[in-house]
Amino acid sequence: MEPGLYLTFFTEGEPMDGELPPVGPLEHVVVRDRSLMADLKDGGWSDIFGAGPRWTEAKHEFRRATGMEPGGAKRPDLRVGGPEGVYLRFVSLGDAAEHDPIPELGPYAVVVVGRHSVEADGDPLATRTGTTKNVWELTGVGGSAFLGVIRPDIAFRTRSTTYHPEIKPFRPGAPRTAAPSRPAPAPAATRVAAPARPQRPPEDPGLTLRDRVGWKPATTRSSYADPEPEQREWGGAAWRLRYLIIAALLVLIGVFSVPSVRSLLSGGSPTSETVAAGTSVSSPGWTYNVGSVRRVARIGASQARGTYMVVQIAATNRGPGAAQVSPSNFTLVAASGEQYAAQPTTSGVYSSAANPDSSYMWPADFPVGRAVVVPLIFEVNATTSGAQLVILDVPTTRIRLE
Repeated sequence: MEPGLYLTFFTEGEPMDGELPPVGPLEHVVVRDRSLMADLKDGGWSDIFGAGPRWTEAKHEFRRATGMEPGGAKRPDLRVGGPEGVYLRFVSLGDAAEHDPIPELGPYAVVVVGRHSVEADGDPLATRTGTTKNVWELTGVGGSAFLGVIRPDIAFRTRSTTYHPEIKPFRPGAPRTAAPSRPAPAPAATRVAAPARPQRPPEDPGLTLRDRVGWKPATTRSSYADPEPEQREWGGAAWRLRYLIIAALLVLIGVFSVPSVRSLLSGGSPTSETVAAGTSVSSPGWTYNVGSVRRVARIGASQARGTYMVVQIAATNRGPGAAQVSPSNFTLVAASGEQYAAQPTTSGVYSSAANPDSSYMWPADFPVGRAVVVPLIFEVNATTSGAQLVILDVPTTRIRLE
């Protein structure tokens, strides 16, 4: 599949087999009130799913939506996807004096623009409002500062395409912040007299080890007193129990070593760490960053026996150029200890001729230095909780998904 944006025209509630196949690759996509702006990327059409007559109808629907053919779009809902992920901005197209521009959101695997709302990977981004003109009111998913902000248009791009030329670039301001106050100087430490060191026992070669165990310094400076009979008894008891003391120490060492041994036997590492989603982790050849996690019961025509957990992860190839990422490189581990392998690329959950309604596609290549969004799909029990992602080439780090 070529890089770019792919649009699917559909009507909410219609059967999956009645939907049209995606149209693309496209660039400069802008969704406006009852209209669509988009350009064909590289100037060509491609029936990548072999849909035949439905593909012809999809082209006509695209032409009607963009005004190249009369009549307007017959299917009011739009699904936007792409192998490199989807980025979007809520904008006012052509407004040279747009105040408080909204930053970019994404990447997402799928963005659905319906008649009443906009959803990205299942998260509601905006809802329809207005009477004479339909505009979008943001929900605050992208940040609480944007809650209630109104914009009429939505612009889309992927990692390899740009926004429409009339979209003003977002330039975040640099708010001034007050300089932090100097911390109060720490109170001066009070000098405390060090306790006198105990006097060392006499280095008399004539004393036996038993004598030294029961040794106690004399109260006079001139000489050392002989140990009392009671002290000699304590020293003798300690000497007789020396093997029992050594055995007790060995038992304690064994007890505190068991967790580390168990961790090694179970494949873990005593020095492993767990990081939150959104934290980049790296191996010698790749950098990974989890963008979003969602659960769905159905993907196109594929119904989960439990539930599907979809993990959107950006993979950046650090070289060489021909490197590939495989689903077998990833494992999901539940809090209960259950392990789940990612669905292979030949699975029916991915978009194909057998499941054209699936919005998830495995990337064909991974250019060096470019982050490519990879949809990892795990079929897990519906009651699975505390999921963590384990990456084969980053064995000492786990990514917390829930």
